[in-house]
Amino acid sequence: MPEMREIAPNIYQLKVPLKLSEPFINVYIFRGETPTLMDTGTNTPGVFEMIQTALQRLGIKRLEQVIATHWHVDHAGAAHQFAKKGARILIGAKDYGEWKTFATGESFGIFREWARDEWEIPDGLVIEGMVKTYEKLRHMTSWPDQVEQIAPFQTLHAGNYALKAIPTPGHTMGHLAFFEEQQKMLFSGDILLPDQVAYPGIWLEEGKVTSGLPSQLKSLDTLEKLNALQYFPAHGEPQVNTNERCQESRAQILHQVQKYDPHISVYEGALRLRQGKANPVALFTQLHQVYGWKQVNEQLSKSVNILEENG
Repeated sequence: MPEMREIAPNIYQLKVPLKLSEPFINVYIFRGETPTLMDTGTNTPGVFEMIQTALQRLGIKRLEQVIATHWHVDHAGAAHQFAKKGARILIGAKDYGEWKTFATGESFGIFREWARDEWEIPDGLVIEGMVKTYEKLRHMTSWPDQVEQIAPFQTLHAGNYALKAIPTPGHTMGHLAFFEEQQKMLFSGDILLPDQVAYPGIWLEEGKVTSGLPSQLKSLDTLEKLNALQYFPAHGEPQVNTNERCQESRAQILHQVQKYDPHISVYEGALRLRQGKANPVALFTQLHQVYGWKQVNEQLSKSVNILEENG
């Protein structure tokens, strides 16, 4: 039987197993006027059936909508299966394009280009090893026939609650957290986790390849201003120390940034973290981290220069 518990009146946390580096994802079911599922797990055997079983236990005959916090395979992978059953699929406007290009394979050429030019990986075999891993992930998601885009700060009805979509870029360009203002409950996706800091994404913004790490730091500021009384993460257990965890996460990121060495390439920096071992899965995330450190350091240097010039 699926592990499920009621975390607030008519809101249920369901732990769904993953065959990824994370063993589980928390999906959230909202029972009431607008039956809603937040995040879906992967497009792998058993996931859809597990969630359907949970819906049946809760007496939900028809799911009205699926809200994805972001496009990654553990969060939106099974969405198309719910779409086939008549559920609306909703995701942040800025994640819409990233999800589609990944699910259709269009982003793979871009990935190779960034691996070579931005991360400075000299060995094509290393790049192709990561691409193979990337391809395996692509099979864990599928693009639904119709996907609706959520605008920043749009209010969505879920169950008997009203959730405000809070733009929290960093892990992905269009990552959204959802805030229930009456009870001050935050559904944080991957932007705020109790036991780790999610790796920053990489995307094209205003024609420039950009790390998500600077945005991730700003998103923590955004979450702090909400003064949420508790948060419900995609991985790990619900917590009541929302602002304290934002501060801890920020401190962890800034501490890591100090490891950046401007005299070596991003690839060499990631290998240093891996102690010379180029495991494709771990290397993938650590390249994102080191590239983020580089861009944060560049921003900090610019800020110092501006202060010095203004004397």
